Amino acid sequence: MKKKILIVDDKAEFRRLTKTILSSNYQVESAENGVGALSLLQNGYMPDLIVSDLMMPVLGGRDLVDQLKASGAFKHIPIIILSSIDKTDEKIKLIKLGADDYLEKPYNPNELLARIEKLLKE
Repeated sequence: MKKKILIVDDKAEFRRLTKTILSSNYQVESAENGVGALSLLQNGYMPDLIVSDLMMPVLGGRDLVDQLKASGAFKHIPIIILSSIDKTDEKIKLIKLGADDYLEKPYNPNELLARIEKLLKE
């Protein structure tokens, strides 16, 4: 059975592109922001990994990481943050908050796949 990945991004074209890249190896679901992701989780969807954008309206990636890592039920789910923000201090804050990895947009699809494989093996 394929592992499940949840993509969280406010841009529909990015969700479609990432889903296309990941669908051959994984079962992929998506949400347009952190609120949608939390709703899926609270309704029983349990992904093996989450790939989330950082900057989103309503509930962004930083707040999503914070809420997931503070919860008993979801804190074990690895999270990769994707962002066009290339600031070392931002990366450090997110890693300290509980994100498992940080990849800059635009990303190399093979690099994203390699990082996902690594996290799912741990």
